[in-house]
Amino acid sequence: MRQRVYNHMLETRGAKYRSFLRYLRIFKYVAMAPKRGAFLESYYVLMRYLDDIVDGDLPLPMGYSSEGGYILDKIEFSRSLINPQDEVDYLMLYCFDVADSFGADFTDETADILNSLLFDAKRRNSMDIFSQSVLEEHFHLLDIRGTIKATLKIFKEDPEKYPILEPLGIACRYQYDIEDINSDLAAGYVNIPLEDIERFGIGQSDLRSPDCPSIYSWLHHRAEEGLKLLDEHHRILPIANFSWLAKATFPPVYENPARKIFKKTIKRYHEFATKLTI
Repeated sequence: MRQRVYNHMLETRGAKYRSFLRYLRIFKYVAMAPKRGAFLESYYVLMRYLDDIVDGDLPLPMGYSSEGGYILDKIEFSRSLINPQDEVDYLMLYCFDVADSFGADFTDETADILNSLLFDAKRRNSMDIFSQSVLEEHFHLLDIRGTIKATLKIFKEDPEKYPILEPLGIACRYQYDIEDINSDLAAGYVNIPLEDIERFGIGQSDLRSPDCPSIYSWLHHRAEEGLKLLDEHHRILPIANFSWLAKATFPPVYENPARKIFKKTIKRYHEFATKLTI
């Protein structure tokens, strides 16, 4: 299953995931922690697979009428770990067994991530617009309290330090918002808060055809805010006293890709604005 998911990611979004997958491969050797490396690889594949089902990038397993129903089943299984039904359940059991072997428990983080995926499953194809507070809660569960907290455990860091990495987590979310704007809207996901819809004058027609001034303005704003968040991340990072491995991981895996997208987006916005004035 792991190799199949890897191949699917490279075939469909190779430019986005190739460097990250390469990092997964070498982590267990650099960190001299093969069990933690095995967990990281398998847990990432598990969540990536479920996310692809929710987004419609992979077919819904037989016997289910909706993505939400499937994710609900996985949430229930993650609580009981009894009577596995498919390869996802068995992979989840494997992940938890490996985590137990190095003294870690990822039950809470798994619940946060799965509940965030459930939110996406319910809103797919809806074009529903949510307030900033609702979207922030959703992405906080996925990116901050779920993913970042789990990552800190893998790196043998204090997971309760996860709020220190919140600016980095939000910046990465802004990166994904920018990169996936077309595919998200095509799938019915509106990750633009209601407040920004009103602020930038984004109409329903803009959401269905995002190559327009209002969307470009919002993306430009997102990119500028993302750069500020990366600066904030650098200001507060020293207080965490993270290990050399954790600190060495942040730039190539998270910061640099986000910064590249932000700068590219700002440049594209200015080029777009220039064309409008000609």
